Amino acid sequence: MYDMCDNSHIHHMTYISAICNQKGGVGKTALTINLGAALAELGKKVCLIDLDPQGHLTEGVGMKDLYIQEGSNLYKGLTDHHENLKTLIHSIPHEKFSIVPSNYEMMLAEQTLFMTRNREHKLKELLNNIENDFDWILIDCPPNLGNLTDNALNAAQKVIIPIQAETTSVRALELLFDQIESIEQGLKIKIDVLAVVPNLVQDSALSRTISSDLRSSIPAVTPFEIKKRVVLQEAYAKGNSIFTYKAPNTTKEDDCIELRKIYTELAKFVLNKL
Repeated sequence: MYDMCDNSHIHHMTYISAICNQKGGVGKTALTINLGAALAELGKKVCLIDLDPQGHLTEGVGMKDLYIQEGSNLYKGLTDHHENLKTLIHSIPHEKFSIVPSNYEMMLAEQTLFMTRNREHKLKELLNNIENDFDWILIDCPPNLGNLTDNALNAAQKVIIPIQAETTSVRALELLFDQIESIEQGLKIKIDVLAVVPNLVQDSALSRTISSDLRSSIPAVTPFEIKKRVVLQEAYAKGNSIFTYKAPNTTKEDDCIELRKIYTELAKFVLNKL
C-alpha cells in the first residue's frame, strides 16, 4: 500500500537565525541560550554558534575552557578553508543543545576578514557542512555591526532582535535595520526579521510607553516581553539555561517557571513565523 505520509524524500529543513543587536547589554546571549533551550525542549535539534569574540555564550553554557583552548576553532574556520565545522561542535552535557564555541583568537576576526575575498560568505560556507544535522542553528552575534555580523546575517537570512524598552534602543534598531538593508542590497538577498523581542523589561511606566510605541511602529515586535529577573543572570553565571538551572529557593523557582513559559512562547512564536 502506498503510504501518503511518507516524507522521507523531503529535504531536511534547517532554520538558521542570527540573534543580533549592535547595542551591548540587551541580553542577547541569554536570549540565544534560552531560546535554544526552549526549542530543544520542543524536540528540535539545536546548535548555537558563538560568533562573539568575547565568548559570552561559550561561558554562559559552562564551557569557558573551550574559549582558551588551542587548536582548531571557529576563527580558523572563518579565515582558512581547512576546518570542517562538524569537528567544532560540542554537545553540552547538562543541556539538550550543542554549541560551536568562540575562542580568544576570534578577537582577530574583524581585521582578518576585512582583508579576505568574499568575506561575507565565510560562515555560510562553513554551515553548509552541518546544515542537515540540526533543525535550528542560532548565531549569537557580536555587539557591533562589522564583518562577523554581516557573515551571520548572510548565513542566516533570518534575524531575531532583542531590545530594551528604552529610548536609545529605538535609535539602535534603526541603525540595525539600515545595516540589514545595505546587506540585502549588496548581496542581493532578503533578510526576514522573525521577531523583535522586548528583553530585560523592568516594570515601569516609561518602559510600557516605549514598548507600545515599538509595537505600533514595528510589526515584528512580539506580543509578549521577557522580564528582567535576577535568576537569568544567576543561571548564566552557573553555566545553565533557565531550563536546567536549579533555583535556590521557591521565589526564584517561580521566576524560573515564568521565564521558561515566556521562552517557550518565543520558541513557538518563531516556529509559527515559518
